[in-house]
Amino acid sequence: MGCEYDHFSDHILCVCDGDYCNDKVVMNTTRQKYVTCRECSEKQPDCDSTCEGHWCHEDMSTGASGCGYGPPALPFYYRTPEIFYYRNKVCITLSRGAGKPRRHCICSTNMCNTVYNFQYNMRDREKESSLRSRSLTMSATDYSIPLQTCYNCETNTQDATAMSHTTNCRSNRCVGHYCTYAAQRHTSKNSMGRSNMVHAVSELQGCMNVSDKTHIQMGCSKKWISDEYEEIHCACHGNLCNSDSLTAASATWLRVIHVVIPFLISFLF
Repeated sequence: MGCEYDHFSDHILCVCDGDYCNDKVVMNTTRQKYVTCRECSEKQPDCDSTCEGHWCHEDMSTGASGCGYGPPALPFYYRTPEIFYYRNKVCITLSRGAGKPRRHCICSTNMCNTVYNFQYNMRDREKESSLRSRSLTMSATDYSIPLQTCYNCETNTQDATAMSHTTNCRSNRCVGHYCTYAAQRHTSKNSMGRSNMVHAVSELQGCMNVSDKTHIQMGCSKKWISDEYEEIHCACHGNLCNSDSLTAASATWLRVIHVVIPFLISFLF
């Protein structure tokens, strides 16, 4: 707990425990190692600009790359330097909604996010093409993780009551290591002064393949500003477990019970 850079050099995130503890900023200055990274936008995939940060990142689908600050950050992963304890690169592929799957990587050595380092070789492509049941493809994926069938859907609405009518894409499916669910809700007061009226809702459901299954944040995390904004991110393991946040969270607890109870029984008897 404390304050750290939040992915960008000008973003700070503080976490604390206690009433009114969030009125001060006390930076954690233990992370001082810097690496040089390639820094290019999606519009300039062939640029040769560089930056200095705590780690490097790249969107392999678009060529966008840059520097990351603070704890290493990947979608649906815990933000922790332990991600790089046993390897210097971690990648995921996300399929969500109607768009094409996108590959994201983070790494911890100088210029590790260059195009040359992140291009996957022909052997990986041949292995991926032989497994056509997978809806996601990526280099260095972990083929030992069981595949899950997940909802692959994107919905946006200005009225929460209309969400029940936007179910057409619920028939879409994808296959991957984990199912994912993300939602954002913006709230505002109406003309009568009532608060907590949903102004805009967006939901993303899909699947995720990973090159490293450690440090994945199973279950759901939630951040909010009262009466203004709410953000939920879930990762779960189980067919169609990403229908909503409650289902994703309960699927994680059921998985814990199935693992822990047999272990306790064997230990006790």
